[in-house]
Amino acid sequence: MLHLIMSSPVTLDIDYLETFIAQTDDILLLQDAVYAGVANSHYFSKLIAKKKSGFYVLEEDAQARGITTLLGPKFQLISYQQFVELTVKHSKQITW
Repeated sequence: MLHLIMSSPVTLDIDYLETFIAQTDDILLLQDAVYAGVANSHYFSKLIAKKKSGFYVLEEDAQARGITTLLGPKFQLISYQQFVELTVKHSKQITW
């Protein structure tokens, strides 16, 4: 499943969200959610410790907020084309 997270990490119930994310799922941070990808951010620290990969940040949203160089090492910047490829890869998606 592809989890599209758009809300600011401040407004998300991260513990609740984490109960729905499986090891094979991918997570894409969009809009204000990209702030959760900043290195040493506590928002996804438990999930990052459990899950090895599958963390993505939409590059244009990170650029718009000036944080592309601040992202943690587990977060991969992706383009809109790669976003489309993720949606093709996952037949099921949920937006948070």
